[in-house]
Amino acid sequence: MGGYIIYNGFWNPKQPPEPVRALEAAGRKVGLPLLPLPNTMLLADMAQDVQVAGFSAADFVLFWDKDVRLAKAMERCGARVYNPAEGVRLCDDKAATHLALTGHRIPMPRTLVAPMTYLQMELDESRWFLRRAVDILGFPMVVKECYGSLGGQVYLAKDLPALEELVSHMGPRPFILQEFIEPAGRDVRLYVVGDKVVAAMQRRSDGDFRANVALGGETVPYTPTDEEVWMALRSCQLLGLDFGGVDLLHDKNGAPLLCEVNSNAHMAGISACTGVDVALCIMQYVREQEQKRKK
Repeated sequence: MGGYIIYNGFWNPKQPPEPVRALEAAGRKVGLPLLPLPNTMLLADMAQDVQVAGFSAADFVLFWDKDVRLAKAMERCGARVYNPAEGVRLCDDKAATHLALTGHRIPMPRTLVAPMTYLQMELDESRWFLRRAVDILGFPMVVKECYGSLGGQVYLAKDLPALEELVSHMGPRPFILQEFIEPAGRDVRLYVVGDKVVAAMQRRSDGDFRANVALGGETVPYTPTDEEVWMALRSCQLLGLDFGGVDLLHDKNGAPLLCEVNSNAHMAGISACTGVDVALCIMQYVREQEQKRKK
């Protein structure tokens, strides 16, 4: 019994990235060999029946990429994909994440979805929306591109000229606007695998409103409350994830707010911080699921 682990060959052209290598090693430990394959080595052929050249649908797929179309094609071929394509899609698009979780008693920062636009559109067309957003959210205001990772596409607007400049910079890229939550530079990540939170850490940054480790944030182990555990598990359940990293903020009263959910959150930082081998937890979960599926 074995499977494939798919990663992005454009982003990692020379060798599989560190998370893929960690999962491959964990797979060997649990008796589930994984064959790393870049998405650039696979070709989805959508004719009468969907076919993906380069893999066998009889095996499972650990999908460590955001190539949702490829993941959907693999599912159409009959493969069991971890995480499922729809879960990857919902997490990759921050607006879609919030829309999927809205109405399920999961507290989140107030979030506005920007109107869809096109190339070469004038900023004048969005001024009413921006001024209405200022009335609702005030300043400072968080601006997030819907597609991004590691905090690189998250910005802070402190006044209307800065907001207009950011929106002009976005062009046709979709984005959301969110209320700014104090204290800045603090968040909590809970790593969910199956129906358990297997690891949790707090991230802190004194020089940036974003707490991402990739941007210099420091980490300490964290013991989540029952409410935080419920929020993380329920969010992953609603999004259809087998595993994922759930990021929480806390308001001025200490109440948790869901910030975002990552379908393929990096594991090295939280494993080093907590001593929990998250990659091994994922592969143990996959082995259990595959044993059930084979029966």
